[in-house]
Amino acid sequence: MREICALACCGSGDTLTFMKGTSNLGPIEPLPQVWRMAALGINVFVALIFFFLATGSIIPTGSGASVWFLAATAYWLLVLVAAPFFLPPRDSLSTAIAVVLLLAPLDFTSVVRFHGALVLLNALTVCVAIFVAVAALVAVFQQNTLIGKIAYRVSSVLGKGEVLFTPVVIISALGFYQNNLGWMFAILGGWTLVLAIRPAEIAIQLGRYLIGVRKGVEPEALTGIILRIDDPGIVRVALSKGNSSWEPGTVHVAMLPNGKGTYILPIFSQIQNDEMVGTGVSCSTADAPIPTTDVGSVYSIAEEGLSDKLECALSGEKTASNIAGIVVEGSNISNIKFQVVRGVFLEEGTVVFSYIREKKIYYQILDANTNEESFQQNPYGVHIATATQLGSYDEDQGFQKFPWLPDMNQPLFLASAEKAEAQKLKPNEFIVGRVPGTPFGVPVILDDLVSYHTAVLGVTGTGKTELTLDIIRAALALDTKVFCVDFTGEYKARLADLEPQAIGLTIAQGSDMEKHLFAVETGTYGAPAEKAALKVFLDDIKPQVSAQIAGFLTDKEHNLAVFELPEITNTKATLRTTELYLSAIMEWAKKNRQARRILIVLEEAHTIIPETFSSGFDNETQWVVGRIGQIALQGRKYGVGLLLVSQRTALVSKTVLSQCNTYFTHALIDKTSLEYLGGVYSAEHVRAIPNLRFLEFIAHGKGIKSDRPLLARREYLQEKMDASKALNITPEKETTGHLVKIEQ
Repeated sequence: MREICALACCGSGDTLTFMKGTSNLGPIEPLPQVWRMAALGINVFVALIFFFLATGSIIPTGSGASVWFLAATAYWLLVLVAAPFFLPPRDSLSTAIAVVLLLAPLDFTSVVRFHGALVLLNALTVCVAIFVAVAALVAVFQQNTLIGKIAYRVSSVLGKGEVLFTPVVIISALGFYQNNLGWMFAILGGWTLVLAIRPAEIAIQLGRYLIGVRKGVEPEALTGIILRIDDPGIVRVALSKGNSSWEPGTVHVAMLPNGKGTYILPIFSQIQNDEMVGTGVSCSTADAPIPTTDVGSVYSIAEEGLSDKLECALSGEKTASNIAGIVVEGSNISNIKFQVVRGVFLEEGTVVFSYIREKKIYYQILDANTNEESFQQNPYGVHIATATQLGSYDEDQGFQKFPWLPDMNQPLFLASAEKAEAQKLKPNEFIVGRVPGTPFGVPVILDDLVSYHTAVLGVTGTGKTELTLDIIRAALALDTKVFCVDFTGEYKARLADLEPQAIGLTIAQGSDMEKHLFAVETGTYGAPAEKAALKVFLDDIKPQVSAQIAGFLTDKEHNLAVFELPEITNTKATLRTTELYLSAIMEWAKKNRQARRILIVLEEAHTIIPETFSSGFDNETQWVVGRIGQIALQGRKYGVGLLLVSQRTALVSKTVLSQCNTYFTHALIDKTSLEYLGGVYSAEHVRAIPNLRFLEFIAHGKGIKSDRPLLARREYLQEKMDASKALNITPEKETTGHLVKIEQ
């Protein structure tokens, strides 16, 4: 794909430039290979007759009188065989070498008229040819440097056949036909005619025109000539001058070398010099018409609905799917790269698909960059998108990994939200978002979400709290006990309609907790008496804590509890109190193994389970955090799971965070978080995280019904936004009336 410049008609791989010239029929169109060879034969045959009549010899001897014939033959070989479409440096090099070989041996001793001028012209032409040869070599070996680009421009302009061979013809005609002025002017006039209108090509075009009219083919329907077909069906077409029919949504038809007809759907075009090269997708169907004209000629056809019909045939869909791009080099099984078709609306998160081994495989765009086709002239700027594999879709299992990748140049199609795929949910599954632009929801398996622990990450204002609230509601609907540790007060207000139970210490107990912990910190060395007093206090309140937890976990009416800390501002008191209640949950779960599915939600997890390593926390605090970590390690066996919500991974205990096997990651920008998530997601997904928009997240892990990470989006609901803003507008609003306080 990246070597579109190598559009070789003769199979040599050389780049090509359109034949130029005009006639009363309009612009000369690029000829197929067989007709270019015919034009070469006609030109050489006519020139040979001229040479025989002028010299009486049928075989060029290498003398000055035969140099014009050799130059003309070399010129026709160049423009009709070697490089009829573009002029790469190596063709300039061969032209320059041919000119030097023709002019260097010439002997001007017998020339009478114009002797000095011809010698000077000969020397200047040889010098220019040598200069072109050097520039061409520099262009070949220094392609990507400034001097290489300059050398390419120089060799492309001065190395043209009409530039270098014209002085050769003039020198031969003026210097060696001085005794026959008629043939001198005939040679010069014939050369001028060849350069100006190319009579042989015009004659062939006229014949093809008349044949086409006779067979009923409208001349204006000719789109161009096929230059190359790249497997598995990307067609490169030299477009006719003035033709404007090569646009997405149109249909063209051509005869292939195997004698079969094929439809062609245009996808884009690019300028090369003053001409156009079109790229399209071949669609060989059983009913494709076979043009009765030349092999490789492309004609536009008009048939209502044909474009949609062909897109359905290519994509395997029942309704038309837009071609999004074609696969380029650098793709692998996990991530593919494709050149984007202009005019198709794509963005991060968009899903495309292709058929591989008769299976529909989905890919999600995570990144894109600008690139440049490797044309030496008129570089063509393109967008190259990177899409990660989602895999094949199964209505029961979700997205499943696929062990292979599309072919080079294979078209990719845009997935549509209007084409619903069957999606079955089991009783313990629910949807948390949707894959953008598709009918696919993102199913969550509640059992795995709880058993393998979950992390909801993202900076403020990205939608992580709304996602957490929806997970809580779904878990409650599936008969799960949810214990929320939320010191912001938001959960209590936002979940008030579910009548959450208020669990926590009394104001007096909270105050006593702070006093005992402060005494331990400020007591004598080792604070033995203060620690003993703290232990007595904790032993006294543990039965109450256990009773609260047991009452909640056995309550058949209320499945939601919100843990509150009354008037506690001390970090150690917060941690120690939280540990008491979480340990009580763990103790109950051990005694009543798997009796209830329990989900512990830790909002602002960095305040509850902070990263204690190298953070200045004392041994007592580190022990508390370690104790909570043990709950994460052992909870799975007893049906207790954690749902951590945090703004930064750097501040959360890695002992606990590393136990999470399901991640919902919203936008994050700090380096530490992105580096940590490099062990969770692929590099492509990590690069996409800072660019995630409001309500977008990447979901991955045991709790997600997909083998591969998914970039998902949640629906914006104004009522949820209003409910969230209401907390800021009236922070003093009384909400405790909705709580069912457990008796102490």
